[in-house]
Amino acid sequence: MDLLIIRHGQSNANANGLLIADDRDELSKLGREQSLRLKSTLADFGFQPSQIVCSPWLRARQTAELVFDRHPLTLEARLAETHPGMFGTWLEGEFNRTYPDFCRDIANRYEGGESHLEMACRVRQWVDETIKPSMAEPGLLAVVAHGGPISVVLQYLLGIPIESHYPTFTVPNGSFTLLTWRADLQRYCVERLGHV
Repeated sequence: MDLLIIRHGQSNANANGLLIADDRDELSKLGREQSLRLKSTLADFGFQPSQIVCSPWLRARQTAELVFDRHPLTLEARLAETHPGMFGTWLEGEFNRTYPDFCRDIANRYEGGESHLEMACRVRQWVDETIKPSMAEPGLLAVVAHGGPISVVLQYLLGIPIESHYPTFTVPNGSFTLLTWRADLQRYCVERLGHV
């Protein structure tokens, strides 16, 4: 099964430079425009997902609904972004100045939230249960999520260690990554990247 992995369009928190925000953060005007342009771009490539799985957080759902119109969505809580706890309203620059060593250890937990490692564990569990058993089957699975979970999916499927190299991939808002299963190599390969 091939994978079309999409990061949500710009959210209000992204536009305002917040660290992560929370599950209620909405798409900005630009994020809505990005999502509609992404819909057109994906149609130009002829991508027709057999299934669409989406983070339940609002900005991801809004993106999926704009990009895939009337197609049914399966919400998957394990694809949510790292929960920032009390830091959901903090500016990213302010957090990094206050806690300059926080990101050096993926196991550091946001107070009242979770660590990037905890997020990575739930995303890897989803990959193990959903993607790996279906790798050699036909079809295209579209996944609409956030930067952190997307980096985990890509790193995990491409064999890049997470605990020592997170995040390896920082995908922009309104971008897509197409992974194709190569039976001859018995692994996923990146076939196409795009950003609107």
